[in-house]
Amino acid sequence: MNFSTGLRATMPCVALLAFGSVTLMQAEDDQSDNSDRPIKIAAGTRLNHMSGSEAAKAVNAAKTSGGGAARVSGGSTTFGLPVYTYSVTSSRNGSHYSGQIVGANPAVGTQTIVPTYLIPVKLVFKYSSTTSYAFDPTGADVGCLGQNNTALSLTQGSPIFQNYPFSLTGSGDDSTQYADHFNRASFWANVTTPNQGRFHTLLSPMVEPVQTVTLTASNNYFSNATVYTASGQCGSNTGSTNLPGYLGVVNINTWDPIAQSLIKSLGIGTNALPVFLFYNAVMSQGRASNLNNCCILGYHNAVGSPVQTYAVAEFEGRDQSLFTGVADVSSLAHEINEWMQDPGGTNATPAWGGVGQVSGCQNNYEVGDPLSGTLLPVATLNGFNYHLQELAFFSWFYGAPSIAANGAYSDGGTFKGAAKTCPPGGTN
Repeated sequence: MNFSTGLRATMPCVALLAFGSVTLMQAEDDQSDNSDRPIKIAAGTRLNHMSGSEAAKAVNAAKTSGGGAARVSGGSTTFGLPVYTYSVTSSRNGSHYSGQIVGANPAVGTQTIVPTYLIPVKLVFKYSSTTSYAFDPTGADVGCLGQNNTALSLTQGSPIFQNYPFSLTGSGDDSTQYADHFNRASFWANVTTPNQGRFHTLLSPMVEPVQTVTLTASNNYFSNATVYTASGQCGSNTGSTNLPGYLGVVNINTWDPIAQSLIKSLGIGTNALPVFLFYNAVMSQGRASNLNNCCILGYHNAVGSPVQTYAVAEFEGRDQSLFTGVADVSSLAHEINEWMQDPGGTNATPAWGGVGQVSGCQNNYEVGDPLSGTLLPVATLNGFNYHLQELAFFSWFYGAPSIAANGAYSDGGTFKGAAKTCPPGGTN
């Protein structure tokens, strides 16, 4: 399927949180608006990556570029997915909270399987009838990914979808998918002993044909799709596809309506999770030709009634050389786990912040945001070294004592206690 778009937008009045300090990032040379050459990123620049939850807010708020998606409202929500409702009184502030998580109640100990459609998206940035640049997760990039690998094949073979021998729980090697392991470990004290081997929430992946999306690209002020290039990156491709150091950037509010249209045209139901996979391409909040609006590496969203959830993530072919703490499936690990723990994006928590990519205060149960850029030890599977992002457990948000495996507060041990009150925020 081929989608074309040439939509024009003004900047939405929504600020995004960025991981790390914000640096004004300019092109090395002053290129004309009509140039079909990628904009050069100054040598040695490391790009910011933005909060996925704030990305979804940008989608909600946008009134341009075809409109944005509306996340589900607070309170109980009707999902096509199997979910259970938790209820907790936070030791951090004494208040009561409830929310919904994908799967079964840990105390019940049953297995849930979620049909998951992995949708590779080939983004074609068309500058003119003769000049286009493509970012294709089904295409080769031997210089970055190795022989016979693609972003799609490596994603399929990753711990996101395949069993890996994690070891955090008290049952020895917990050989399962990453989101299932995190979910089990986060609620380990609530999983009764007879059910410890039976409680699972698993993704059942099915791969859709590659979807080609053609974007009208330019470097001018109002551009919703722009290509950048950075020197010193891996890669050896020639031609116009998956070129070394190239980065495609599309306005999230240009992309999101396309994502929703693809879900409908592919006939994916609300009982399943569609996952859109980019390769070396990301999103901006506002015009793509301003690198200060970049970079959204992924987000998860929920629309309609019954609710259709979906996720979008970039496979980063460069190992932490363009984005600090980002490589291969780390962004997908962030989004899949946040989707499972907060499918509607509305699970409230006591305020937290001043940590990870969140400089201010948030009050949502987004398990990836407090530790964006923090990676677990390399997970080697089928000969490839995967990078999974560390995540914050349920008890970090709601308070002590921890109900996670080994009394932990994050799955890599970075957090030693519950979140501190925000402001000022921070952690133990």
